[in-house]
Amino acid sequence: MSELITVDVVAESVSTPLQPDSYDYDRLPAELRDRAMLAQGTVLTKLGGAVERVIDAGNTLCWAKEALPHGEYLPWVQQACGLKPQYAQQLVKAAEWVNTQHAGHLDQITDTTTLFLLSADATPEDVREWVMERCAAGDPPTRKEVIERKRQLQGKPDRTLAQEVKAALKISSEARHLAANAEHITTRQLMDELDLDDLPKGSQHQNQSHMFLKNGTGWWKVSSPETEAEPTPEPVQQTSGQKLLAIKEVAELLGVSTAGVSARLSPSGLKGKEFTVIRGRVLRPSSERGKCILDE
Repeated sequence: MSELITVDVVAESVSTPLQPDSYDYDRLPAELRDRAMLAQGTVLTKLGGAVERVIDAGNTLCWAKEALPHGEYLPWVQQACGLKPQYAQQLVKAAEWVNTQHAGHLDQITDTTTLFLLSADATPEDVREWVMERCAAGDPPTRKEVIERKRQLQGKPDRTLAQEVKAALKISSEARHLAANAEHITTRQLMDELDLDDLPKGSQHQNQSHMFLKNGTGWWKVSSPETEAEPTPEPVQQTSGQKLLAIKEVAELLGVSTAGVSARLSPSGLKGKEFTVIRGRVLRPSSERGKCILDE
């Protein structure tokens, strides 16, 4: 269990993350305060590491659940450890399941999401036994394999190729065309496209010319339908009395956002015109990527 992985401590569905260290320890009996503070430190330092460290956190939560006075466990979980109750319950279940197995080969499991899946109430015992047999043979299954095994045992086989084709045929020709021309970009590129200083939240964003969709761990840049249908105007050639500047420079000069300038110079922003006017200054598209022409 030497592989380190990232663990989401707070559920993505929570709009406002919980803040650790806001729990008032005066609420506890004096003889429990030091132990509870130590337990808090254990939970916070164990999360985000390898599986065995997450199990340590789960065992510590098990202790707190038993030791803290009635009604204090959940406030302590949320206010002292910054955890959502649902996630804390996942940790507790994972620790309890591992503790009851007493199987040394479980150290083959290095992915906490697989561990949470195995310890969930909805997972059949046959699936767990199959996983332990694979681990004992030195061939631990992936989370995807565990899910597939669970589907098979529950009578939910994978879709056939014909079913996959039927599903694909339901997608409109317009959507297929846009998807086929999508461009894979990094998060940094997305931030530049949207003129953001912080990491974007959510899985979908849009400006006047493109949609940005998160798929897996990456982002896809997709032309907006109305943009895709419009012809791209020929970039204007620079003449005397004009300056060729980076779009970012122009945005700073005019006191507007980079994304706003890019959108106004896009095919949908120009709508067939050769120039656009922003704060009284005439801007024209350039053949050089990331630049535009500013009339002096």
